[in-house]
Amino acid sequence: MSKPPYKLSNVLLGHSADVRAVTTFLDGTVVSVSRDKTARVWKPTGRGNEYEQTATLTGHTNFVNSVCVINPSERDPKGYIITGSNDNTICVYVADETVPAHTLTAHQNNVCSLKTGKKEGTFLSGSWDLTAKLWDVRDLSKPQLNLAGHAAAVWCVADLSNGNIISGSADKLVIVWSRDGSVQHKLTGHTDCVRDIVDIKEDEFLTCANDATIRHWNAKLGTCLGSYCGHENYIYSIAAIPNGTYVYSSGEDRTIRIWFNAELQQTIVLPTQSIWSIALFSNGDIVAGSSDGAVRIFSCDSERYANAETLEAFEKEVANTTLNAQQVIGDINVKDLPDARVLLQPGQRDGQTKIVNEGDAVRAYSWSQSEQRWIKIGDVMGASGGTAATSGKQLYNGIEYDYVFSVDIQDGVPPLKLPYNKGQDPWHVAQQFLHDNNLSQLFLDQVANFIVKNSEPAPILNAGSQYVDPFTGENRYVPGSGTSSSTPDVSAQSSTFSSSNTPASPSYIPHSRYLKFEQANLTAILGKLHELNSKLDTKQENVYKIPKEKEDAINELMRNCNQVSEEVRTSAIGALKSLVDWPNDTVFPVLDIARLAILHKEVNDQLCTEELLPVIRRHIKSDASRCNQMLTFRLIANMFQHEKGEKLGLDYKDEILKSLLDLQSFGDRHNQVAISTYVLNLIVALSKYNDAPGRTRALNVLFTILPNLRDPEAIFRALVGLGTLLAATLDPNDRNELINAVRQSETALSVLRTLSESDLNTSNKLVNCSKQIIDLIL
Repeated sequence: MSKPPYKLSNVLLGHSADVRAVTTFLDGTVVSVSRDKTARVWKPTGRGNEYEQTATLTGHTNFVNSVCVINPSERDPKGYIITGSNDNTICVYVADETVPAHTLTAHQNNVCSLKTGKKEGTFLSGSWDLTAKLWDVRDLSKPQLNLAGHAAAVWCVADLSNGNIISGSADKLVIVWSRDGSVQHKLTGHTDCVRDIVDIKEDEFLTCANDATIRHWNAKLGTCLGSYCGHENYIYSIAAIPNGTYVYSSGEDRTIRIWFNAELQQTIVLPTQSIWSIALFSNGDIVAGSSDGAVRIFSCDSERYANAETLEAFEKEVANTTLNAQQVIGDINVKDLPDARVLLQPGQRDGQTKIVNEGDAVRAYSWSQSEQRWIKIGDVMGASGGTAATSGKQLYNGIEYDYVFSVDIQDGVPPLKLPYNKGQDPWHVAQQFLHDNNLSQLFLDQVANFIVKNSEPAPILNAGSQYVDPFTGENRYVPGSGTSSSTPDVSAQSSTFSSSNTPASPSYIPHSRYLKFEQANLTAILGKLHELNSKLDTKQENVYKIPKEKEDAINELMRNCNQVSEEVRTSAIGALKSLVDWPNDTVFPVLDIARLAILHKEVNDQLCTEELLPVIRRHIKSDASRCNQMLTFRLIANMFQHEKGEKLGLDYKDEILKSLLDLQSFGDRHNQVAISTYVLNLIVALSKYNDAPGRTRALNVLFTILPNLRDPEAIFRALVGLGTLLAATLDPNDRNELINAVRQSETALSVLRTLSESDLNTSNKLVNCSKQIIDLIL
């Protein structure tokens, strides 16, 4: 028996940007997450259908895109809220806390999907890094299971009652996995990105996709049992009651659709472009998150309907939005289109297309040179879901971007696609674009300025920002950059580098542990190495190319360093020693492999010798490529992790420090963080071995670089280095000498004074660290 119609029950306002995901607890509590970087908790007040916001959860540094909850139980009496973000992290909150109890960093890219598992205390995550993972809240030290088999972003993942795990991807595949991580079935049928999954029976589940269809599958047999058609655009989210009698879906056509026994029963139109996510309450009500920042609740119980005035206002808002949408298709204003008279003129070339406003519809026609007439292609429906301004995204290679520019490089060549997200560094996106398309570095400033000119201004970077490593999804390799998402700040490896947003100011100095750059998407980096190795021309091949067995050895070493044979390790290290001599424009992935490899002692022992010095010298000088310079400073920062590299870094500190003094600019934020991390690690080593002359030289370098750093994290690390020089020096005479040098440096005092008195709307760690240093020198 079908239900009464759903109508608006309540609208929850508080988010300042798209609500990308919503979910519910069994007690009716709603959790919503947004591009405003927050998650919000809404609880029923007990007064009719009213809700109130009871908490704002913080902890992410970029868009929050996914959420799931674990309901309270005897073992977990408070329950959990789990959120995923473009900063590549998963935050796990105890349900009544506003800061995360755990921050998980296993994914290398945007965590776009989270789903509660069937086993108590478990959940699943899907990411643009091409993987899905299974977690248990009682042991978050590592995933219980890693699932890697997709060729594009994993947009959705779900758990079935029969034990299977299902994942859906931008590669259009649905994969059925067994609990041991083996692939049971690869299901084809969808013709575009698979966006969401819901289980309905022990062996059955539904998926929805950007192809505007819902498909019904049998996981055991690996067959499609049917499909639902009714949406007119991308379907982003799907929910169902356990037996699948009722199914609910939402998408880019401004609608939520209710299906009863696979037949469309009701269409709810919303006054916004994208309904990103829907979820069900235990009483059958629907909660939806959408691109206008609102969370809306709909009920089929008349007692929970909104009052007549609210319903009337909602219907009027829907009518106005629909009318406006009818006037615009994509970036085209319908009123500006020509009428059918334009078809009286012959076309100029075969295949030329014209879009015509015929009054009752907008239609596309193509000119046939052979038939000398315009042939109707079909009705124009606005498949992109409106303009970028109204829909807030464009798809490229199965991933969403705020902008996808078309860039003309030369006449007669099709434009190249340049994807960009708000908040990214335009210069690093430009660098990625050049590498992806094998373009000259001479285009860098031109492309970056194009992005700046044609996009909205990026938000101001705050000091709590976290930093990306060089690897992104879709096997795209970007030295020193990433998408709008980011990996956790490497400083988090040390307890003294934790957030200062606590009642008591933490002490940052002296610092005694080496920081390291260790985040990486190995699929991307090794793929880039293979690509460049295979593209070497005949002249280069004889000098630089390595055979497949050595490339395989590097792959094996990087993926499982601690368990490879001595023969494989020796072969890989030998190959690396020759690869670091690659030309400047192709060596960047080798430098990244080297900075990761030397984190392992066996590699550090063999690679950190004087043979490495020519490579370091070549890439840290002032006229070196910014990208290679940044990667090399990451490399020498990582050298300190083991004794051999530590000795090499100390033996040649004077030469490397002098190269810093010779730099005319310290580059962008990634370069600055790499440089300041190297200096900090050197200072830790100087303190460890009580090298007084070295400390003095390091201090003089800090005086030079501190006023030239603009990135808050880079400044912070340099300050921690300065404080460590002063606080960790045991000899009173040496300490007094260093303190007097700081007192006499107008530059250092000016930086410290400015930061200590700053009223930054950022993390307090810069302010607190500055004050701690001032306390030392006064």
